[in-house]
Amino acid sequence: MTIWNQMRAALPDSSIEPEETQRLFETYQLHGYLAFTCPQALQISDEALVHFFARLAAANGCDSPAAARDNSAWMADSDFCFFNIRATGSGTSMGNFIDAAKLLPIVRASAIHLGPFTDYDFENIYAVRSVETISPNVVSPKWLSLGFSPADQLRAFIEAAHILRKTVGFDLEPHVAQYARLVFMRPALFRWYQLSADRASLAGGLSSKEMLQESQQARITGQVEHIVQTALRQQNLDSLEIRDGDSQSLRAQKDQLYFRLIGELIGQGFWPIPSQVWSGDGVPAFKEYNVSGNYAVFDYRSRSGEDHGRYAYHVMTPFKLYNDLPPNRCPSGSEGQINPAAVDFFSSIFRKWRDEFGFDFVRYDSVDHIFDSVQPQDPARPCSDRPTPAILETCVRRSRAGGRPYIGNFAERMGLELDSYAALGFDLILGTDMLQHPNRALVETAFWIHDQLQRINQARPARFAVPFCVDTHDTGNEHIWGEPLVKISGSRRMRLRHFLSRFLGCGLSRRPKYEVIGAQDLSYGLYRANVSDVNLTWVGDRDYNRAYHTLEDIYDFFRPMLSAGQMQSRFINEQYAWWQISAQDEWLVALVSLDTGASEGQPLPPVEIPLPDGANQWVCFDFSAPLGSPLSSLSAVLRVENLPYLGFRLYHGSRMVEE
Repeated sequence: MTIWNQMRAALPDSSIEPEETQRLFETYQLHGYLAFTCPQALQISDEALVHFFARLAAANGCDSPAAARDNSAWMADSDFCFFNIRATGSGTSMGNFIDAAKLLPIVRASAIHLGPFTDYDFENIYAVRSVETISPNVVSPKWLSLGFSPADQLRAFIEAAHILRKTVGFDLEPHVAQYARLVFMRPALFRWYQLSADRASLAGGLSSKEMLQESQQARITGQVEHIVQTALRQQNLDSLEIRDGDSQSLRAQKDQLYFRLIGELIGQGFWPIPSQVWSGDGVPAFKEYNVSGNYAVFDYRSRSGEDHGRYAYHVMTPFKLYNDLPPNRCPSGSEGQINPAAVDFFSSIFRKWRDEFGFDFVRYDSVDHIFDSVQPQDPARPCSDRPTPAILETCVRRSRAGGRPYIGNFAERMGLELDSYAALGFDLILGTDMLQHPNRALVETAFWIHDQLQRINQARPARFAVPFCVDTHDTGNEHIWGEPLVKISGSRRMRLRHFLSRFLGCGLSRRPKYEVIGAQDLSYGLYRANVSDVNLTWVGDRDYNRAYHTLEDIYDFFRPMLSAGQMQSRFINEQYAWWQISAQDEWLVALVSLDTGASEGQPLPPVEIPLPDGANQWVCFDFSAPLGSPLSSLSAVLRVENLPYLGFRLYHGSRMVEE
């Protein structure tokens, strides 16, 4: 029995199907999606949702659409949408797995990138306190009271995605929150400083380098383990991790002890060492103690010796993947040797979620600088505390072990080292689209990516791809845009980004669309929602939502042609770009007005595009409606007049054979 059938049976009036369910079911079966705005979708009642998925499960089954594959080729054929479960609530009520499931039928992407959902700290979902305890903040109290545990509710979300023929990805971080539950249970997997009694220096008068030596690390982790295990024994507990079957009183007991231990370890001067900055080598050194704030301050140096503490994420501690890393410099001699226990643990995290819950792919966070964080003469040896390419290659291989060759691997790299990441076994890297407006530079880069993918994928059984990022979950970061991309760009630029994501790639160079929840109706605020306990700002723009689904419908119609097509010719200048794609006896010509930096630009002057030989029937799509308009009296040149600033057109040519 599916989890949704179990949930239906738990409803007080389980045999009575709400009228709302029939409308949802018929609409979904007719179109393959629900064209609701996000606020409209979130208003679906839990009862109607449960009956909806139970009925769809009977019709579609609930197996993963990827599980029967013999490799991960499906990744490059998918499109991706990022979900933050906590941010899917309404008003002052935070979201949960059941709320988030209401958004799945309105998403026009076939793969769900699920942001971290385990226990977290500092209101930041990426500051994970546990890699095995589901956060109580993403669990529905209503369904918990009906007997559905946190694990049950996660299974319900994943099963719902699979019922809709969508895959689901797990977000894996190479770090945890500084005083995470895992840090207490497995202290030897991390690095530590122990401060002196007066907090003015390190214990025993040691330097940072001396305390990082393995003999000192073993001494410190032994003391930490003794403190933690003694406290656990005194309360007849075996772990600080909260398990799915734990009673509320047992959960409260574990939480109380966990927070007490944080105070005890800080009081005794034990501090896990934070992650090094991107521009630095080794690990941060101890700098001083902030007495008024009661916290240790660390020294983060760039490779040129500059203080880069302003770029640090002070509350994360990385896995100790290597031993004897020195402070603020690249290891030399025997320093920086692999720590097998930590590598084994890190590379096994995903497999728990894969095997117990049915995740289909893994997305690796913070792997942006892996090739400039290794020693040139020996790439297997690190320069910093980040995973090396060799370690990530191990993770990729282990993700597919145990008869799971279909598991996808997605690297969060905002860059263009396509060959290097492809060689490690990754299916996708994130690319750079989110860093640029839809201007000439972005499209020129996209043409370059097209050519590289064409070359790389000639002999690969599973295509490698670079998604086109309409938006990502962290574009609001102060180091990227500083504001939500939707607010900076406005609706016209976002529509242009959407068009480019769908029609700029084809054939071996087909690029998945990558978007975030709320993309269809201009909802925003995801970065803020990732780092604080707030929901997205649900805009619910109905006009944009209608235009979004119209574009998706047109794309769906041409998707088979785009999958088989080849780009034949292209042109670009500061004002506009066009390109032609052919597949057998069909042609597509795309024209876009590019962002020149003007807030209100003028329509394009007349543009003339040479048409391919063979087509004698053309239809123009202006995306105001799903259907195009036939063109007549075309010569060898297509002349387009008065294309609005930031506008776009698509022309479909075919060969009509006269009888």
